Amino acid sequence: MRYRGSIKHKRWRPGGGYGTLCPEWTHEVAGRGFSGEAQRHPWSRTKAHELFEASVEGENGRRYATERGIAFVAVSSNDGTWHGFPIVWDDVPVEIQDSLVNSGRVTRRQMRRYRNADRRNIRWALNSDDE
Repeated sequence: MRYRGSIKHKRWRPGGGYGTLCPEWTHEVAGRGFSGEAQRHPWSRTKAHELFEASVEGENGRRYATERGIAFVAVSSNDGTWHGFPIVWDDVPVEIQDSLVNSGRVTRRQMRRYRNADRRNIRWALNSDDE
């Protein structure tokens, strides 16, 4: 399995539809942000890749991870790679939530902050860039 991000989840994407936008810190490398070219970005050196490597597989074939209280899901890009993006905790299977809490990766208190974020607000996870 190999991680490669998707421009659909980046703030600067020109035109077209967006998915939930990823915080900048998930794809920075040596203090520099996403280059704009998903194929050329050094994903193996990003926090996003690290999260993917530490992710937990769900029954639905998706992989789940967390950092800074935010839940992330990784899905197959149907080209041999995977890409991930933030999701609200209500979209994470309960058994995965329990596993992440029990392993100390997230606390219930942290989860409450992003439990019911407005799914129509694609920018909600960017708040963590300001922390």
